[in-house]
Amino acid sequence: MSDDRRDDTDSNETTGELRDNTIDFGDEFGEVKFADSDDSAPAISVDSTDTAQLPHWSEEPTGESPRFGVQPRDPSRPGTRDASRPTREPSRPASPPPVSRPAPEGRIRIGSDPTDQRARRTSDTHPTMRDRTGDISRPIPRDRTADPSRPTVRDRSPRRPTPVRPSQVRRARPDRGDTGTQPRPIGADRNLSSAVIVGLVLVVLFVGTSFVGPAAVMALVIVVLGIAALEFFSQTSNRGLGAPMVVGIVACVAAPLAAYYMSHLAIAMVVVFAFIAGAVSMVGSNDDQSGAITSLGTLMLGVVYIGLLGSYAGMILRMSTLSSALPNIGTDTLFIAVFAVAANDIGAYFVGSAIGRTPLKESISPNKTVEGLIGGTIATFCVVVILGLQSDTWNSLMEWIMLAAVVSIAAPIGDLLESVLKRSLGVKDFGTVLKGHGGVLDRFDGVLLSLPTVYFLAVTLTPWAS
Repeated sequence: MSDDRRDDTDSNETTGELRDNTIDFGDEFGEVKFADSDDSAPAISVDSTDTAQLPHWSEEPTGESPRFGVQPRDPSRPGTRDASRPTREPSRPASPPPVSRPAPEGRIRIGSDPTDQRARRTSDTHPTMRDRTGDISRPIPRDRTADPSRPTVRDRSPRRPTPVRPSQVRRARPDRGDTGTQPRPIGADRNLSSAVIVGLVLVVLFVGTSFVGPAAVMALVIVVLGIAALEFFSQTSNRGLGAPMVVGIVACVAAPLAAYYMSHLAIAMVVVFAFIAGAVSMVGSNDDQSGAITSLGTLMLGVVYIGLLGSYAGMILRMSTLSSALPNIGTDTLFIAVFAVAANDIGAYFVGSAIGRTPLKESISPNKTVEGLIGGTIATFCVVVILGLQSDTWNSLMEWIMLAAVVSIAAPIGDLLESVLKRSLGVKDFGTVLKGHGGVLDRFDGVLLSLPTVYFLAVTLTPWAS
């Protein structure tokens, strides 16, 4: 059968007739024409005469390097195409016209291709890309068609910054601890007019009760200490420290009364019973006992700080009741001590506001300066000397110097101690009873620590004996 096929092929080549090898694949691909001649002749020759045939793969290798090259074909060789004979070109159907497709909506046209997938802004395809305004753009679909139901896209045009007026700029407060800084102006932290008015009222009350007698002064002391205790335990209760407020206020009021009517032994009795009452309240409480140490410690701190130290005012006033020959010993001593503390506070405030540059203890109270401490000490000496000249109790220069010295040391320490307590509680003032001064405890913090030092100095020197 293979011989018959070969004979047919040879007959066709001999007669010179060409077989039509065109196949019609329909409308999709059209007609495809295959080769109409046998190109089985080797196109690569080994030698220049084109007479040598390539060796068969089963023959032994000769070791020679063949020469490859395209040689012109011999037209007399059967199976080769005659270049002079025209070839028949198949008829190709016309290509169909391009299908017009509508441009998809929401795309940006670049050039002439509205359907290009790359025709999108980088700021809209990724949320971290930035546009010209520097803002992070969100992937907002952009629809160019006017649709009133859709929200409008925000304007990305660069905006001009709003000018800031010089008066709107807040200037940072300079650190007064630096060398080249200016001191703060007088009255910057206080309402000076209100402070002066309240101070004058306190002076009138104290002077008036001093002329009445030690019992009247003692009544004023009880009121002051009671308000101070109320301020202290109110602030600690607001911070959740849990100190028994009633026990603390009663103890702070009872201690100076017991000292005035009895003796210094009564002070210890009040402190001990205050501790026992606080312990009973802790034991009988149904609350969580994890804060018992904090509650009891806060109670005793208030009793010692206000009640125990304040009770020495009663001890000083008690000296006026010990001898009918010297009825003004206690009132004069307390009068000089209170005005000495007030002079120390006022002198330190005004001098520190005017020329103060070196902080005394910046971590506790940045407004208190070494210059203010020196100014307060000078003011204290001046007031003690002036009042000592009018007193029959303190009538010696050495006694004045010693009294002024203990007040100048104790009053600033008491002021700093009260600042530490306020910082621990996170409050600016313990109260607002005295306008321009804060609370009662804020005003008499230096007096509380000065009272025991003045009392012990008085009973040691006994200046009235001379």
